[in-house]
Amino acid sequence: MLCRRAVTGVMLVVLILCPLVLRLTAKSPDLGSPVLGSGSNSCQASICGKASNGKGVYALPPIDWEHYSNYTEIVTILLALNETYPDIVDVFSIGESWLNRDIYCVRLTNESDQKTKPEILFVGYHHAREPITAELSLYFAVYAATNYGTNQTVAEVVDKSEIYVIVALNVDGFELFEANDWQRKNARPTDEDFDAIDDEDPPEDEDEDGFIEQLIDYSNPSYPTFVRWEGIDNDGDAEYAEDWIGGVDLNRNYDYAWELGSSQRQSEIYKGPQPFSEPETQAIRDFVLEHDFTYAISFHSGVELILYPWGSTLAPPPDEARFIEVAQDLSSITGGTLYQQSSDFYLSYGVWDDWMYGVANVFALTCEIFYNETWEGVGEPGPHPNTVWEGGLKYWFNPFPESIETTILRWLPVFFYITNRTINEAFHNLAVERVQPQKTVIGKGYTLRLNVSLRNEGFFQEASNVTVYANSTIVQTQSITLSPRTSSIITFLWATADVANGNYIISAYAWPVPEEENTTDNNATGVHVFITIPGDMDADRDVDIYDIVMIAGRYGEVLPPVAWPQPPEDIDGDGDVDIYDVVVAAGNYGESWQP
Repeated sequence: MLCRRAVTGVMLVVLILCPLVLRLTAKSPDLGSPVLGSGSNSCQASICGKASNGKGVYALPPIDWEHYSNYTEIVTILLALNETYPDIVDVFSIGESWLNRDIYCVRLTNESDQKTKPEILFVGYHHAREPITAELSLYFAVYAATNYGTNQTVAEVVDKSEIYVIVALNVDGFELFEANDWQRKNARPTDEDFDAIDDEDPPEDEDEDGFIEQLIDYSNPSYPTFVRWEGIDNDGDAEYAEDWIGGVDLNRNYDYAWELGSSQRQSEIYKGPQPFSEPETQAIRDFVLEHDFTYAISFHSGVELILYPWGSTLAPPPDEARFIEVAQDLSSITGGTLYQQSSDFYLSYGVWDDWMYGVANVFALTCEIFYNETWEGVGEPGPHPNTVWEGGLKYWFNPFPESIETTILRWLPVFFYITNRTINEAFHNLAVERVQPQKTVIGKGYTLRLNVSLRNEGFFQEASNVTVYANSTIVQTQSITLSPRTSSIITFLWATADVANGNYIISAYAWPVPEEENTTDNNATGVHVFITIPGDMDADRDVDIYDIVMIAGRYGEVLPPVAWPQPPEDIDGDGDVDIYDVVVAAGNYGESWQP
C-alpha cells in the first residue's frame, strides 16, 4: 500500500507494506544482559571491557550510547579495540572517501586458530542521514570484542568464523548530516543548479536548532505550498538551497542495472557519472572481491523492513526460497519485522545487494532498521502571514538519542543469526558434474579433447587437482582454483598415437581438498571412447564402403564448435567434413584390425 504523510510541508512518500503472513521459526541467540544497563549513558564495564592484560584498566574511551558518534569518535573507539584486543580484533582501512577519510573495517576472529573459516560481512551507513546504522554496527563490534571471554555465544561466532564489519561506508556523511539532516548522498562535488559552481548553495540551519526546515505557505490550507528551504541565497540568484553539498547516492552506484538509474544530478538517487565512480563504492567493491563472503547484510533506516534481491526487476531471484527462509528468521528475531523482495517495495537500480548477489555471488540482504512514525518535525512561525517553518528529518530516520540502545538491542541478534547460519552451512565440497569427450570414435594418432565440468559446491575458495583417466590409465592432471558455488569446464587433451586400439571408459577425479567430508561426488564416469583406424566411422574395426558413404553424407558440413560430441566424419577435427577427411579414409580403405 502506498501511503503519504505530510512531513515538513512537503509530501514525503513512504511505502508501507501490506501485512504478510510470517513464519516465525528462528530463535534469538542468548546474548545475556544488555550491553549497558537501563538508562545508562556512559561507558560501563560490560561494554568497555578490561584490557586483555587482566590488570583491570579500562582500555576503551568512554562510550555514550545516548549520543550519535561522529567520525572521529568512531575511529577512536575502533583503534582502541584494535590495541586492546589484538588476538581477536583487526582494524584496517579499505580505502578513502572523497574528503580523504579512511573507511575502516573491523575483522573479528580468533586469530590463534589459523584454519580456513567462513567469512561474513556487515555494512553500515551508506546514507548520511542514517547514523543509527553506524551506531548499530559499532555497538556489535564493541560488544563482540569486550564479551569474547565471558559470553559463550560471542565465543562461538568469533572462534568459528571471520566477521567483517564496515561500521560506516559514507564516512564524509557524518559532517554533512550535522549541517543538513536531509543529506543522503556522499560528498562528491556536484553542480546541481548548472551554474558551473559546485555545492555553493546548500540548505543552512539559520536558527541553529539542529534541523533544516522548509518554509510552507498555508494561505490555502487545503493545498499548502512549498516556498523555500531554510538557508541563505549564497550565489545571489534569488533561489535558496538549490545546490546541496554532494553528491552521489552510494546505493545507486553499483554496477548492476546501473544504467537504468537516475542521471539527474539533483536527484536524491543520482547514480553518479558511471558505475563505481565513487571512492567509497570502489573501496567496498575491491574489498568484497578479495574475499569469499557467504552472507552479507547492509543496514539502512527510514522504514522497518527486511529486503532481499532483486531490486531492479520484479522477477524472483534464483535462490528465492533460501532468501525467504533467511528473511523469515530475521523477522522472527527482530519482533516480526515485515520482509519482501526489494522490488516489491520499489524498483531500484545500481543497488548494493543486487551487485553482491548477482556479481559477487554473495547472499546479501538489506535491513531497514528504524523509522519514527510519531515524529512531526519542528514548527515555527514564518516571516510572512500564513507561513510556517516546518521540518527536520533527523528523528524520522533515527531514534531519539535516549532510545538509540533500544533500537540497537532489537537488531543485535541479526549479527549472531547470520554468522551462525554461515558457520552451520560452511563446508568444503568439490563435485565432478560431467565428463564429455569431443568424439566417441576417433582415429588412432589424433588428439582427443575431453571436457570436465567441475563445481565448487562449498563455501570456500578451493584449489585442487583434477585427473582424467582412460580406463585406469592417467590421461592428464590439471590444477584449478574455484570460487564458492561456481562451476568451470576444464579441457584435457588425450594424444592417442601410442594408445592401443579399443574401447575406453573415460572418467575424471577431483582430488579431495582439506576438510572435505563428502567425496562421493568427486568422481564421474563419461561415455565410452573407441580408438580405431582413421576412417572407421562406424567403429566396426575396418574401413569399408559404409564408412565412405557416411563421410559422403556429411561432406561439406561445417560443425558448430559447441556441438559435443562431434561426429566421427570430421576425422582431423578441424570443424568441417572436407576433402582432407576423404583422403584419410581413402588412404586406409580396406584396412582392418582385431582386438
